[in-house]
Amino acid sequence: MNLQDTTPKIEPEPSSNDTLTNSTTQHISAKDAPSTTGSMLRLSLWVSFSAWISNFDNGYAGTVLVMPSYKHAFGSCEQVLDPNTYAQIQHCSLTPLQQSIISLNFLFIAIGGGIAGVTGRYIGRRGSIQVGCTLAIIGAAGMLGTSGSFLRYMVCRSISAVGIGQLMTASVTYGSECIVANKRGLSLGLYNIGLAGGNVGAFAVCAGSARLEPTNDWQWKTPILCQIPLGVILGAGILMLPESPRWLMGHGREEEARKSFGALYNQSPYSPEITAQIDDIRTNIESERATRKAVSFFDIYRSKHIGRTSTSAMIMVGLAITGIQFVQPYATLFLKGVGVSDPYLINVIIGLCILGGSIFGPFIVEYGGRRAAMLWGYAIMGACMLTLSSVSTALENDARAEIVTVVLLCLWAFVFGGTIAASANLSSVEMHSVSLRTFGQANTTVFYGIFAFGATFWTPYMLDANHGNMGASVGYFYAGVTAVIWILTFLFMPETAGITLEQIDEGFNSGVKAWKTSLPKNQAIALSQQRSVAGGKVEA
Repeated sequence: MNLQDTTPKIEPEPSSNDTLTNSTTQHISAKDAPSTTGSMLRLSLWVSFSAWISNFDNGYAGTVLVMPSYKHAFGSCEQVLDPNTYAQIQHCSLTPLQQSIISLNFLFIAIGGGIAGVTGRYIGRRGSIQVGCTLAIIGAAGMLGTSGSFLRYMVCRSISAVGIGQLMTASVTYGSECIVANKRGLSLGLYNIGLAGGNVGAFAVCAGSARLEPTNDWQWKTPILCQIPLGVILGAGILMLPESPRWLMGHGREEEARKSFGALYNQSPYSPEITAQIDDIRTNIESERATRKAVSFFDIYRSKHIGRTSTSAMIMVGLAITGIQFVQPYATLFLKGVGVSDPYLINVIIGLCILGGSIFGPFIVEYGGRRAAMLWGYAIMGACMLTLSSVSTALENDARAEIVTVVLLCLWAFVFGGTIAASANLSSVEMHSVSLRTFGQANTTVFYGIFAFGATFWTPYMLDANHGNMGASVGYFYAGVTAVIWILTFLFMPETAGITLEQIDEGFNSGVKAWKTSLPKNQAIALSQQRSVAGGKVEA
C-alpha cells in the first residue's frame, strides 16, 4: 500500500534499519515531551461512558424480573388466597422461559458486534459508535410502549442490543488505537470503571423505582427511559474527539491521521515523533498486505492470524461464562432463593463491590500486567465459588450460610472488577493486528455474545426449583468453568502491558510462547528498542 502526502513535512532522521522492529523516532526527554494526560483522559472518559451505557442495559435487565409491575405487565396472573389476611389477591409470575429469554439480548449483541466490523471499517470508529447509540435509543423508546406484549418488548430490546454490540466493539477498538502505549492500561482501565459504574447505576435506579406502586409500570420503565438521554449525549459528544489515526492510515488518509495524532498527543502534526509513528504504522500495514492487496473478514481465520483471533475470543468468552452472567443479572433471584432479605439493596452492594475493585483495576493491569491480573483473578474467583457452595451445602438453612454467601459474592465481585473485567476488554483488542483489528474485535464480540447468551439462558433453569434446583450448589459449576479458563489463559494469553501495538505484533510474529512472556520482559524489550536506535524512540 503506497500512501502519498504532497504536503511538506519534517521527515525522521534515517537509521540503519527500516523494519518495524527498528523503526526510528527522534528522542524527546520526559521533561520536554508535551503532556498527553489531558487529551488521553478526555478520550478515556468518553470511551468509558460507552461502557457505562452498555452495562447499564445489562444490569437492569435481570433486576426488573422480580418487580411486581413487570410480572403484571408480561407474566401470567391468577387469584390466590393471601395466607395472612385470607383475602383474594392477584399473583403474577414469569415462567423460567421468560426469565431465560432475556438472554436473547446477548445474541443480538453478537450480531451488533459483527455489524460493527463492517461499519467500523467503512464509516470509522466514531461513526460506528454513533450508529450504536442510534439503535440503542430506538430500542429503548420502543420498549416504553410495549406493556402487555412480551413479544414486542423483546423485539425492541433486540434492536437496542444490536446497538449495544456496536458500542462494545467500536468503543474499545477506538480507545486502544488512540491512546499512547504508556497510558493504554491506565486509560482503558477507565473502560472497566465505566462498566462497573453502569452496573451500579442500573441497580440503584431499579432500587429506587422498585419503591413505586406495584401496579405502576414506571417501576420497570424508569431504567429503560434513562438510556435515551445517555445515548444522545454519547452520540453527539463523540464528535468532539478526532477519528482513530490508525483507521485513517488504513484508508490512505495520512494527512488526517497526522492531524488526529497531533490533537491526541498535543503536538504539531509534523513533529518528528508523529512522523515516526506514521512511518511505523505505514510499514506495519504494508508488511501485513505484502501478500494480499485487499483485507477481508476471513483473513482473521487464516493460519497467520487464527491463533490471535482464537486467543482474543477466549479472553472474552472467559469473561462471559465464569460467573458474571450469574452474579450480575440473576443475583437478585439467587439471593431471594437462599433466603436473603432485600435483594435489591444487596444487588447494589455487589455492584459497588465490582466498582470498588475496578478503581484499582487500571493500576493492576498497567503495573502488574494483564496476564498476571487474569491468572490471579480467576484463581481467587474460583476459590470463592467453591467455598460458597461448600459452606452453603454444609450449613443448609443456617443464617451463617446466608452471611457467608453474601460476603463471598461481594469478594468475588471485588476481585472480578479489579482483575478480569479490567484486563479482558483491554487484552482482547490488543491481540489483533493493525489492519485486522476491526474485523477481529467484531468476531470476538460475536463469540462473547453467543456464550453470554448461553450463560444467561441456562442460569434460571439451574436455579429454578422445578428444573435444576441447584441453589447454592451452582458455585461448584462456576468453579469448574473458572478452572478451565485459568488453564487456557495460562497457555495462550501473552503479556501485552508496557509495549506498543506494533511491538505486540512483533511478539506474535516471533512465536514466543505465552507463558514465557511477562511485564518485566516487555519493559526490557521497550527499553532495549529505545536504546538500540540512534536518537532514541518515543512510543505511541
